[in-house]
Amino acid sequence: MWWLSKGAITICLYFKCPCCSSSQYRTSQFDVTVNNPYGAKCIFCKTVMAAQVS
Repeated sequence: MWWLSKGAITICLYFKCPCCSSSQYRTSQFDVTVNNPYGAKCIFCKTVMAAQVS
């Protein structure tokens, strides 16, 4: 879903853990890789979060 706000397009990203289905995460500049460009990891199982666009 795209939102048009004063001529700018806003994209909303939601992170969900593919392992435990949690939506709680932490970000770190040290966790940024090609597979994890946002540096987001699950706080429960430490799995890389999957980004979902909505």
